[in-house]
Amino acid sequence: KADFAPRRDPSHGDQHGEISDEEDNGRVLETTDLPEELVDKELMFGILQKDGLKLEGMPRCIKEDRRMVKAAVMQEPSSLQFAAEEFRLDEELCLESVRRCGDLLEFAPARLRGEGDFVFEAIKENGLAIRFASQQLKKDPELVLEAMRRNWRAVEYADEDLYRDLEFIREAMRLDWRALSYAHQDLYEDQELIREAMGKHWLAAVHAPNSMLKKGDFVVEAIHCGWQALLFAHPKLRDNRDVVAIALEHSGLALQCASEKLRADRELVLAAVRKQGTALAFASDDLRGDREVVEAAVRNSPDAFQFATEELRADMAFVSKVVKLDGMIMQFADMALRANRALMKEAIRSDWRAVEFADPKINQDSRLLV
Repeated sequence: KADFAPRRDPSHGDQHGEISDEEDNGRVLETTDLPEELVDKELMFGILQKDGLKLEGMPRCIKEDRRMVKAAVMQEPSSLQFAAEEFRLDEELCLESVRRCGDLLEFAPARLRGEGDFVFEAIKENGLAIRFASQQLKKDPELVLEAMRRNWRAVEYADEDLYRDLEFIREAMRLDWRALSYAHQDLYEDQELIREAMGKHWLAAVHAPNSMLKKGDFVVEAIHCGWQALLFAHPKLRDNRDVVAIALEHSGLALQCASEKLRADRELVLAAVRKQGTALAFASDDLRGDREVVEAAVRNSPDAFQFATEELRADMAFVSKVVKLDGMIMQFADMALRANRALMKEAIRSDWRAVEFADPKINQDSRLLV
C-alpha cells in the first residue's frame, strides 16, 4: 500500500539528498488532489491531532472526512474554516469550535448565530463573542447580561433599545458600574440610578446632569463616595465653604477642587495640609509662604516643602527649624543654604541620606558626618 508521501528528489534537501521532517511535512501538505487510495489516513490523523491547522493543505478526501475534521477542530478550533463546506455548516462541529473559541462564532452560519442556545455556548467561552450574534439576539437582555458576566464590555454590543431600558441598565450596572456610560441620555435624569452607580464608584458622577450637580445634598453625597466628585460640582458649590470642608475631611487633596477664593482661606488650607501635606501645592501663593501653614504641611509630609515659596525655602531661620523634622527637606532648600555646614550637619543628624544634597563644595567634607 502506497503511503501519502512524495518521492525523494536528490535535487532537494541537504548535501546528502536527505529532506528534513519539517520540510517533508510541508511537501506532504502541498498536494490536495491525491486519490484517496494514495493517502495514508492514519498518518494524516496523527498530524491533525498535533496541529489542526495542517488541515488547510491536506487532500480533499481528508477535508471531507468527518473523523479527520473533528480531530483538527479538537486540536485547533479555527481549523474548521479549512474543512469541506458541509462540515463548515455542520452544527455539531460548529458548536465544538465555538465552545473552544467563542470568537469563531463570527464564521458560524447565519442561522446558528441567530440561535440563543448556540450563541450562549460561544459567550460562555468569551463574552465579547456576542458581537457576532444576530441583531435579534442582541436585544435579549438575559443573553447580553450573561455575556457581561464574562466580560462587562459585552454591553457595548447590545441593541440600542436596551440602552433605553432602565431595568436593563440597572442590572448591567450591578455587574459593572461602567455600564452606565452606555445608558441613553434620558436615563441620566434618574437621580436614583446615578446615586446607585456612585455607590460603586465616584466617577459615575461624571454622568450626572448639571441640574443634579447644582444641588448641595447630591454633591455632598457624591463626595462621600469619593472626594474627587467635587471636580464635577457646579462652580458655586466649589466655592461653598461647607461643601469644600466636607471634601477636605476625606482628603487634603480635595483643596485642588476648591475655588481660588477658598484656596486662599487660611483655616481651610491648614485643615488640608494637616490631612495631606502635599496639598500645599494647591494653596494660594500667599499661604505657600505662610510659616505656620508650611510647617504644618512639612510635619505631615516632608515632600511638601518643595511647594513652599522660594523666599521661605531660602529663609535660614525657618529652614533651621523644619530641618529637624526631616533632614531630607534640604533637597528643596535654596542652594546657598545647602552650602551651610552647620545646617547640613543638622540635616544629616536627622537623616544621614541628606548628605547627597549638600553643595558640591562641602559634600566631601568628612566633618559633616561627625
